[in-house]
Amino acid sequence: MDEPTTQYQGYSWQDEDGAQHIVLYPGSEEADEEGLARLRAMGAREPAELRAERVGGAGPGAGWRRSVTVDLRNTTPLPGPQLDPRWLRAWCARTGTALTGFTRSFAARYGFPPGENALAPATDASLRAAGALGELLPVPPDLATLYGELDRASLPDVDNGYFVHSPAAVTGHIREYGTPAIGGERLALVFGSDGGGHLFATGHSGRVWRSTTASPDGDFTLVARTLEEFLDGIGRLVAGL
Repeated sequence: MDEPTTQYQGYSWQDEDGAQHIVLYPGSEEADEEGLARLRAMGAREPAELRAERVGGAGPGAGWRRSVTVDLRNTTPLPGPQLDPRWLRAWCARTGTALTGFTRSFAARYGFPPGENALAPATDASLRAAGALGELLPVPPDLATLYGELDRASLPDVDNGYFVHSPAAVTGHIREYGTPAIGGERLALVFGSDGGGHLFATGHSGRVWRSTTASPDGDFTLVARTLEEFLDGIGRLVAGL
């Protein structure tokens, strides 16, 4: 049986240390000033080891990012699935290195040159776009973490093709098509696609879904239990494992 759908609101702020907090809380109305103050207080008490590590050193994209789901009726944070930023950074480095070998040997293996296969790291502009996305709709915690490190990915020659859309593209898709209705998800956002135009979506359960047609209005089937599992599968395809 599908879980009952709960509507969530989003609230984000930046603290004096440059930490970017994105908080999701249940309810159909925005919290009042007292409620927002409680959210900020919860963020200030987060243990240091639970906060995302600084992204990109002191250069573009630097800053902390943390996503958490909070029930205003309960002062205990209720985190959803959390993509480990350290694992994500290692995945980007490992997959980027594998892509170099993949594209270098592609023509010899297939007889024609590859397309542009690349991972685009987060920039100041993409982080602002991710923030704007969070203001539009609550962003699943793992997707927020992903956009703290990666702007987009274009892998047209990996298997049937994989594309991770930029946060700006996700916002544009929401404005044009809305969000898909997926049983058991409070709110799912389309964040990617494959070479056949099928869409990938994820929600606050952490699961990743693939559309059965090239449309957000059709059915979606489960393809990965977590975003980490989804990315790991792509990385293995690139590495030829």
